Amino acid sequence: MASQEQQDSQPLWSSPDTAPNSPTLYKNSAASNAVSDSTPAWTPGQELGAKLVFGGLGCMIAVVFTHPVDVIKTRLQLQGEAAAPSLAALSHTSAQHSPATPSSSSSLSTVSGSIQSGLKHHTGMATLTTATTTATTSATTSPSLRLFPLLRQIMRTEGPRVFVAGLAPAVLRESVYSTIRFGSYDLFKGIYSGMGSKGARGGEETSTFVKLMSGLTSGLLGSTIANPTDLIKVRMQAFWPSGKPRYASIADACKSIYVEEGIPGLYRGVVPTAARAMVVTASQLASYDTTKHWLLKLQDREGQFRFREGYLVHFCASTVAGLVCSISTSPIDTVKVRYMNQQFSASGKGVMYKSAIDCAIKTVQREGPLALYKGFLMCWLRLGPHTMLSLMIFEKLRSFVGLNPV
Repeated sequence: MASQEQQDSQPLWSSPDTAPNSPTLYKNSAASNAVSDSTPAWTPGQELGAKLVFGGLGCMIAVVFTHPVDVIKTRLQLQGEAAAPSLAALSHTSAQHSPATPSSSSSLSTVSGSIQSGLKHHTGMATLTTATTTATTSATTSPSLRLFPLLRQIMRTEGPRVFVAGLAPAVLRESVYSTIRFGSYDLFKGIYSGMGSKGARGGEETSTFVKLMSGLTSGLLGSTIANPTDLIKVRMQAFWPSGKPRYASIADACKSIYVEEGIPGLYRGVVPTAARAMVVTASQLASYDTTKHWLLKLQDREGQFRFREGYLVHFCASTVAGLVCSISTSPIDTVKVRYMNQQFSASGKGVMYKSAIDCAIKTVQREGPLALYKGFLMCWLRLGPHTMLSLMIFEKLRSFVGLNPV
């Protein structure tokens, strides 16, 4: 039987053969072992529920502190974007070039041998060409400012209140999106590792593939459900030429989007949103999980473990996770923000971009490949602290009630 000293030096959750249903929090701490003996066992349902609550709560607290940075990041990502004509302007342009105009019918004889069929063809093309020309003419590129000039402009034109623009939908988004992705991460780890839905409850280390798949799945599920809140957040953060916010509140936003775009309007940009969330969650949680277990395995020359489960390990692992997910998701985030922020017609057609892929292509064509990394510094300054705060709070809350760490 191993001695107490050997048990104390064993790293936390560093081996896949760790008992999955053990309620122990810190296996390398004798004091915590004594406490955990009296800790009541959690049922799988209770544990899942607690993780859902703690995951959402940690991210809701974190977003309050990082939201001002998110506003600046959104503004930087929208800079340099071609200015699109309004829907009203396009409708007025189309109305001016109706089939009944004499100028259209008089020019059709040179287009087609058949006057009647040529009339229909030319009229439609004239309307489309004129509307396109109008859009192209007015699609001037907005000026791009660096961080500090942009901050000065925002403070001068909109005031400090802009830094809390969209905070309410941002908190609401985290209460849905991060509740699901953080809370269900361990659940999917158990499923993909073959332990079943009741597995991966003891913080067991799994393969990198399992971690990535768990992050992809939980991120996809959470982002798809929370897409309306993400859409409202982006639109409330963006600059509005009238000087007033696009929507007065979440309720007003939901009503306006429903009236103008219908129910599908609430799910504009769901594809890039889901893609970003999958990459964010997979890179964020998988890199955190991997880095944390790697640190806990490090030994000195005497064979003693260098790190123990606690704040230092959580801080180091979450710092790495924040950088990894910022690098991997910044291009997707830029496309998502631009696509969501554009105006849509009642039929669901975007004024500037047909799809997220079209948005990415046009952005690269007009502004170059590096345009996809616009606002990267702010993206990192937002995702880095957000990742650190949310994961450290998540781990602390789990520790507080006797749940095993990630």
